[in-house]
Amino acid sequence: MRAGLIRSGSLILALLGTLQVAAFADTLEGRVSQASSQALDVVVYDAQGRPYPNALHLKVDYRTRVRGVESVSDLRPNDAVSADVHQEESGMWRADSVTLFQDLNVRPTTQKPSPSLRDALGNLVVRGALVGAATGAIASSASGGKAGKGALVGAGVGAAAGLLENIFSQPSKDSSDSDNQ
Repeated sequence: MRAGLIRSGSLILALLGTLQVAAFADTLEGRVSQASSQALDVVVYDAQGRPYPNALHLKVDYRTRVRGVESVSDLRPNDAVSADVHQEESGMWRADSVTLFQDLNVRPTTQKPSPSLRDALGNLVVRGALVGAATGAIASSASGGKAGKGALVGAGVGAAAGLLENIFSQPSKDSSDSDNQ
């Protein structure tokens, strides 16, 4: 029984030691601040893309795997990198691997892109309909009516106003011909 207890205790200690190492492992992305053959300083960014105020100092050595460059000392300030790191018992961070992000050359798959929302909002009829819908919904809701009906009526009135503005704001052929003469 005593041997079984010692064996179980040893297994638990070994398992806890393994889990402790795994708990300190992490992957980070950032930009190189400084690089040498023994160390790499990286400005790390949070999930929203904001840099943390201090650079993280990483220890590198012959065990550090490097992808995208020959060695860590080939990295230049402001290079975008990813690093798998772990914290040693001394509190020092060590890079297990460092990957240099390469620039991607991306081309659109379609020759003629579809119209965007910005293009649609440049259209006076669409813009008038949207403004009319918002105004109608607000006015109807504020006066105790149904906001949905107000939005529909407002969209129709706004679209009509935008169409009329579009028609009357375009120069006529006669005036453009007289300007050219």
